[in-house]
Amino acid sequence: MSRASEDFLAGIHGLVAESIRELLQSPDPRDIKEGINMGMRFLKDNGITASIDASPDLSHIHQMMPSAQELEKLMSMTPD
Repeated sequence: MSRASEDFLAGIHGLVAESIRELLQSPDPRDIKEGINMGMRFLKDNGITASIDASPDLSHIHQMMPSAQELEKLMSMTPD
C-alpha cells in the first residue's frame, strides 16, 4: 500500500482543526472545555507556539497575571 499524499493528509489536518473550532464555538461549556483540551494537544503535537510579543491576546493575559513576587505574597497569606 502506498503512502498517503500530502494533500490527503493536509485535508485530514484541516478537518481536525475545523472540528476543534466548532467545539470552541459551541454554546455548551463541556464542548468548549473539550475543544480547548483538543486544541492544546493539536497545537503541541504540531509544534505550534506563539510569542507574547506577536499576540495581543496573549500579551493582555500576560499583563493580567500576577508577578512571581505577587504570587509568593498571595501563597504566604493565611485565610482570615
